[in-house]
Amino acid sequence: MARTTGVTRTPAPASNIATGSQHLIRRGETLSGIAQRYGTTVDALLRANRQIRNPNLIYAGQTLTIPAARAAAPSSQGGGQHVVRSGDTLSDIAARNGIDLSRLIRANLQIQNPDRIFPGQVIHLPGRQAPAPPTPPVTRQPAPAQPAPARPMPPQVDSTTPVGSIPRTGNAFIDSIAADAIRSQRATGVPASVTIAQAILESGWGRSALTRQANNYFGIKGVGPAGSVTMRTREVLNGRETYVNAQFRKYNSAAESFADHAQFFIRNSRYATAMRHTNDAFRFAAEIHRAGYATDPQYTNLLHRIMREHDLTRFDAIARGGAPAQPAPTPAPANPPATGGREHRVRIGDTLSGIAQQYGVSVDALQRANPGIADPNRIYPGQRIAIPSGSSSGNAPTPAPAPRQPSAPGAPTPPRAGLPRTEGMTSAQKFELYASYIERYGSAQAQADLAAGRTVILGLRVETNTRANGGRGAYDDRVVTLRRLPNGQRQVTELRANTEPSSQYEDGWSGRTRRPMGVDSNRDGRLDLGRLVDGTHEYMRANVGPSFGPSQPDGNNILMPTTSRPVVRDTNHDGVFDERDRNRSSFEGRTMYFHRGGANNTDSAGCQTMPQSEFNRFWDSLGNQQRFQYVLVTVG
Repeated sequence: MARTTGVTRTPAPASNIATGSQHLIRRGETLSGIAQRYGTTVDALLRANRQIRNPNLIYAGQTLTIPAARAAAPSSQGGGQHVVRSGDTLSDIAARNGIDLSRLIRANLQIQNPDRIFPGQVIHLPGRQAPAPPTPPVTRQPAPAQPAPARPMPPQVDSTTPVGSIPRTGNAFIDSIAADAIRSQRATGVPASVTIAQAILESGWGRSALTRQANNYFGIKGVGPAGSVTMRTREVLNGRETYVNAQFRKYNSAAESFADHAQFFIRNSRYATAMRHTNDAFRFAAEIHRAGYATDPQYTNLLHRIMREHDLTRFDAIARGGAPAQPAPTPAPANPPATGGREHRVRIGDTLSGIAQQYGVSVDALQRANPGIADPNRIYPGQRIAIPSGSSSGNAPTPAPAPRQPSAPGAPTPPRAGLPRTEGMTSAQKFELYASYIERYGSAQAQADLAAGRTVILGLRVETNTRANGGRGAYDDRVVTLRRLPNGQRQVTELRANTEPSSQYEDGWSGRTRRPMGVDSNRDGRLDLGRLVDGTHEYMRANVGPSFGPSQPDGNNILMPTTSRPVVRDTNHDGVFDERDRNRSSFEGRTMYFHRGGANNTDSAGCQTMPQSEFNRFWDSLGNQQRFQYVLVTVG
């Protein structure tokens, strides 16, 4: 919406004054500025445009009829007016208009205190001392005989070029627009993940009236290739929410809307900063918000949440020509086979009871097969649900979900049990081996990050009793960092690590040396130690004080989960995590860190730890990246 305050306009030269014609309003214009430009008055404009009920509410793309000028326009050396906007000062206004501050003050004797002006106040601009060459008006010169401005040419639309293998998400809307978003990124650089997230947010998953009536998926205002439509819309101005009628672009097809969306960022110079960060989708989303794409103060957070919940950056990797993403598991038919396990990808609107009914199993059986589900009422889009075999009785043993196959033919297969032996392997061979774990067990986001050259962390867990090493834990697991370098080389760092708690933190253990930690999951009065479940977890850098180790060069000393993580707990306090633990599933908040441990003590109540020297190597291998996908796999 065009704001009606805070825009300075210089009257157009008399030779450029149009009479009895039309003007297409541009962002930031005001009625008073338009009146000055065409040598008329605001009252005359209002009389000629009865559709304007409030002179303070005009919007970009609206068409105004310009009445015939009754008097000659001021000369280019003449004065004008400026409507004060928030943050303006007289000195700023004087500098922007090339006027000496003392002359500006003398021309506005109604201002008693030059240091106190307020938004909406009208400032008279005296004529410049030196004549300036005539400047044509910013708005395009309308043809007098035209009753309306000509429609813009349709954007160049590419809706047929193949984009390669695109993973099916199970969400019909995302699946229907992914190809257009990928083509847009390849043509312009605008990240496909941001494009899809904006389409979801702006169009209400394609259900908005604007999308249905005008093929406008992004809420872009103005006149489009197919004309325009007027809609009521919410705006947040100066921290206050208001609803106004605005004119929005109309398109002939969805593909045309996507093409114009990307060009919108290229054509508008205020998005230049964002266009320098097209390789970082989350930064790009923040920059377009900062540049004024939306007035909602939560716009960046909304986009980021959608991008994470639906693993949208996987489409960025495809657009950049990374390793082709594999299709997500095909949704099972209503009556799945009685043998073998299946996986269901949660979609918006899914419930655990609905999924159980779809596959002919019980909710209890689903929960037993998915220990990471602490609350059956809290599942989220994109979550993977293992479907047990058997009938709804749920009495049959629950098999593990069938692992996904490596994406590339001939890729190495992860060993079925135990840590892999990599002595004598080259870095490339190690990379291919560890990447096969990511491809088989990691999320789509982890696979996309690895394909895009981002560092991914792999944890290989060997199950160990919490009583090991006198209750101090054992470094018998392995953490690996993987990254494809821009020069084509493969970076692999193998580290001796621990991924499980030690009984020194156990509530009630006779050999305990530390304060008890955990959660009383089964309400027996004892805190239960927990460990992260297998799967993919997102981590970020943080600093939680010197007790977790000295700060690294960037000022942080741990990696912290970005969201509360699912864990399983040793509720019977026998030192192992298995089906004998009743009510064992819960969430651990964000305290399952990566942090430094001791030389002979893992110092872990469930965190991922390494000796100090290994932790230093681990931190160095992370580079400058801030967030990481961590794929944890139990191998023995």
